Amino acid sequence: MRVPDQIRNTVMFVRGEDDEEYRGTAFIVTVPGVNDNHFGFTVTARHVAEHLQGKNYLVRINKKDGTPVVMHGRADDPWWFHPTEKENVDAAVTLFAPAYMHLSQLEVEHIPIAMFADEKVIAAHNIGVGDEIFITGLFTKVQETTKNIPIIRTGTIAMMPGEKLPFGDALIDAYLIESRSIGGLRGSPVFVRETLSISIVDPQELPVPESGASAMLGSKHVQQLYGVAGRFYFLGSVIGHWDVPPGFTTTQREAVNMGVAPIVPARKIKEIICQPELVKIMDNVNAEMKAKNQKGAKLDFADSEKKPFTKEDFEAALKKASRKIEPPKS
Repeated sequence: MRVPDQIRNTVMFVRGEDDEEYRGTAFIVTVPGVNDNHFGFTVTARHVAEHLQGKNYLVRINKKDGTPVVMHGRADDPWWFHPTEKENVDAAVTLFAPAYMHLSQLEVEHIPIAMFADEKVIAAHNIGVGDEIFITGLFTKVQETTKNIPIIRTGTIAMMPGEKLPFGDALIDAYLIESRSIGGLRGSPVFVRETLSISIVDPQELPVPESGASAMLGSKHVQQLYGVAGRFYFLGSVIGHWDVPPGFTTTQREAVNMGVAPIVPARKIKEIICQPELVKIMDNVNAEMKAKNQKGAKLDFADSEKKPFTKEDFEAALKKASRKIEPPKS
């Protein structure tokens, strides 16, 4: 099934300034404010963020004219992890505030937090095992291109256990998907397309109309047909795959990959973004903007300077968000 360009355009590639190549995928999540503003956060895997923490880093994004641009993140950019389960939730966020003055020129889509498949969305839309998933991210074997060309991997939800699963030396909250994880996909967003059902009537069980009038159809004649594609939702982000015995090279580890990848559920990423510290900061910004009667998103950022990134800097930068993007529709 065709994957919309909006989903392909959600990802950015990241690496440390001194790294030789891009090794991780990141994406942007937006949270609506109360003054027609939006707060933007860069999301990636926890272990990717830990590698970047304390270093200058690079984020490569496509521009609308088909060329890439490299944005610079600073060593003192703050990262936030899960407030109570840092070691067991492989996700982290930082402010999306790159030193680039023309954000409207970027070919990047945001994932609105309303698009997250949390427990309420999963229940309301009957999302479950067998539903189709799409991963979009970095294919490390193809980096010498003139722009970012994300790879799309497809599969299905294999397990939604409702309890913690063993992974390494820990028990973690995770969904399992029938799709291989490869180098560069860790931290990649995973989207699920809901499966709709329609009622059909078994023609062999249709009652014979009497006197030319159609008879009422009883419930026993109505069956459910599944397989009609619905809307996309953000299901979570890729963790990786189960470890294999020591001594394997990266290529060998990928070759014996079980073909099942665990992902961080969207609700765990939502818990990072909605932790009290960040909510308080966003509330303060909303209150300040309301008091000053500021409306709408802004497309400009202050010039980056080499100085400590303070809480005041963070609050100021949060007022400036890039263009508003609506959730992709089927």
